Amino acid sequence: MHVYPSELVELITKRWNAASTDQSEGPEQQASTLPDNPALEQLISTCYQVSMMREEDRPVTLRLIVADPELFPPDQGPPKGFLRVLFSSTRSFNEYELRRLSPAVDFERSLIGVIPHPEKGFRIWGMLNSGIRWLQEERGGNKKTNQLPDTFVVHVTGPGMLTICRGLKIIATLNSGRLLDSAANAFQSKWMQKLFAEERENLLRMHEEFRSSVLYPVARIQDEFIDSLQFQLLKRIISVTRMSLHGGTFLIFPGPDLPDLSGENEPIQIKYRFHHDEAIKRQQNLMIRTIRLATTALGDINEPDKIITWKDYVELRHESAVYDLEEALYEQAQFVASLASVDGAVVTTGQGAIGFGGMIVGSLDKLTEVAIAHDVEGTMVSLAKIEGYGSRHRSVYHLCNALHQVMAFVVSQDGNVQLAKWRNGIVTCWDLTSQMFMDDN
Repeated sequence: MHVYPSELVELITKRWNAASTDQSEGPEQQASTLPDNPALEQLISTCYQVSMMREEDRPVTLRLIVADPELFPPDQGPPKGFLRVLFSSTRSFNEYELRRLSPAVDFERSLIGVIPHPEKGFRIWGMLNSGIRWLQEERGGNKKTNQLPDTFVVHVTGPGMLTICRGLKIIATLNSGRLLDSAANAFQSKWMQKLFAEERENLLRMHEEFRSSVLYPVARIQDEFIDSLQFQLLKRIISVTRMSLHGGTFLIFPGPDLPDLSGENEPIQIKYRFHHDEAIKRQQNLMIRTIRLATTALGDINEPDKIITWKDYVELRHESAVYDLEEALYEQAQFVASLASVDGAVVTTGQGAIGFGGMIVGSLDKLTEVAIAHDVEGTMVSLAKIEGYGSRHRSVYHLCNALHQVMAFVVSQDGNVQLAKWRNGIVTCWDLTSQMFMDDN
């Protein structure tokens, strides 16, 4: 058996019951039980070993599900169901068999099916074609997702990179030998909400002016709705960049006003700066249109002060009336993410992107270490020397040390994402897991 840190198995066991999911519309359910600890260690360590291999000079990536094939009717398939294909006889479960199968199992569309065997440990029974709708929670989209059964799923995403799930619910992530805690979700922090407070208040004010200017019923909107809308668009941009695997840097100046970065001694020199007109306000205009559509569609003449929540909108956006607007928001995210393909940073404000190809230059304060956050607010940290990071990360750390108002996202080519912000007297960094891009969609 491969040697593997017992901490991951302990974490999975601890979180398994807390990660139960509502899969009432998915395949027929079976008891959501974990394999015993020795079997679980053997399963995970095999996946870890295959993550370190290459197939035809390509990294091995795959998804694996531990489930009885009888859960999946043989006459179904994507986009609303799963295509279950059985091998004529089960195959051995080991890293070499997984590596050989991986080219035929597209990570985004299929899984390898595994079942426990009383004498042989685990056996591979076949393949499961899921389609790509499950990725909507991360990338955006409003079509109904076909739910996986509430069973043990492993994503192998790169060397030493495993994501452990219960169905679609992520419960643990291993990245380069480190356990990442999705509970330290900076998108849910009070400091980030405060960072966007001015922009949020501006949108609320404009909405109240709109309500008072029309004769038909328009509901009110919650602060939480605008928070969710802002962060969903931001997370879509980062997610698209992650999946493109070219990496990128995004520098965000919160607030509706454009930063003055035109001077010769500014720490950021934007090579491709956009002309300031209505075009660069499209991001803000799409958010205004989304608020108005939701509050108009759900307005009630008998309840003039009805308040619309984000949950109300999530249910509404499955209606055809919001398809075009959802597509517009997704295309905006795709457009901004594509700007990161050019060397340099994408620079944005609350209104939208103001330019790209931004080079971090000038006389920046010398910085030797940053704080790595272990909680949402960045109060529990450990210090790390910046010399161990690449030039893209180091330049962002120096910038955040010089401009305390900027918030930066650094997306690596392998899909890892780090958020950097000046907090509590030091540049503080959050390593973001996939779970943080899949919440609240």
